[in-house]
Amino acid sequence: MIVHQLFTSSGSLKMLFRIAVFLILGLGYFSISNSQSVQNPIASVETRTHAMPMAIYRDIKIDDLNRILIDSFSESNFSLISKKQDADGAIAFQFSYPIYKNGRSESVIFEFKVDGTVAKNKCADCFLRWGKIQDEKVIGRLPWMAQYDLSSRLYPDIDKAYSSIKNKSLNYMDRQYGFDYKPVWGGERNRATYDNSYISVPLPDLKRELVRAFTNSGFVLLRDSNPATDASNSVLTFSFPIDSDKPDGVAYAIQLASQFDAEGLCFPCESRVQYDPYQTLPAAGLSAMSGRLTLASRFESGLNAAYDQIKTATERYLRPRTQFVRPPHSAPPGSPRPVRMPIPVT
Repeated sequence: MIVHQLFTSSGSLKMLFRIAVFLILGLGYFSISNSQSVQNPIASVETRTHAMPMAIYRDIKIDDLNRILIDSFSESNFSLISKKQDADGAIAFQFSYPIYKNGRSESVIFEFKVDGTVAKNKCADCFLRWGKIQDEKVIGRLPWMAQYDLSSRLYPDIDKAYSSIKNKSLNYMDRQYGFDYKPVWGGERNRATYDNSYISVPLPDLKRELVRAFTNSGFVLLRDSNPATDASNSVLTFSFPIDSDKPDGVAYAIQLASQFDAEGLCFPCESRVQYDPYQTLPAAGLSAMSGRLTLASRFESGLNAAYDQIKTATERYLRPRTQFVRPPHSAPPGSPRPVRMPIPVT
């Protein structure tokens, strides 16, 4: 039971503005490879600071509020493992959520707190605080596909639990303050900075389709940094010629970060573009001047043709619940690099 704290009105106001910084699980992705130690997993969102509570409750028995919180998460595939008072007098709720790893069921822990003023076993001001996932580094060490599976289940279940809490507790909620929660599951996403995620295709076959698409569209393959069939990281580097008689031109590369299943197929292999539109282009001789004038339009047309072909050739290998992503348009090749304005000193 929440500790019985009797505050003055000014004390309650201080309680309301007391800083409580928590993370809530959501979709932010980070570049990792098989050998890297992972600080942040796929199943994570950008950190948000919540100085205010999610909801404020009054005139509800604390036991009834506890029951709503526990039942709502239990109905959303969470299991209560502890409910205890912490050093600050708040009640901390901890729930486990299942992870499936190597055929075994493990779990992650989701925690949130309730604190405030209780008089005669009823809330005078009870604050529902934001939740956070515990030990995110453990999630980050899972294979990427296990992380994707976890996020596709966990986010909707968190959203469902909080929606249930809101619906069940409306009669006791501060209507003016409301329920400060927005759903975190916005559909499947690849890791941040990565465009497409492929499964069930051998990495050499995937590379072959990428190379074919770019070379058919006017690019020249310069190198594959790691042609091994099980390369965890490799880069396909291309040039888009300024002069058709010479390979020198715009540098454009595709990086592939890969993990594999037991059969050695991508599980997944993820691609992202390495391209600097502000790169210094090779000096153009007299014979290449006309090519330089039309470079931007030819380059853009070549990219469009390449990605049209890549989509046709690889779409069937995309990770489930994802769609083919084209890199966003950028400045024409050889554009002047923007000048960073100095931050004024006050």
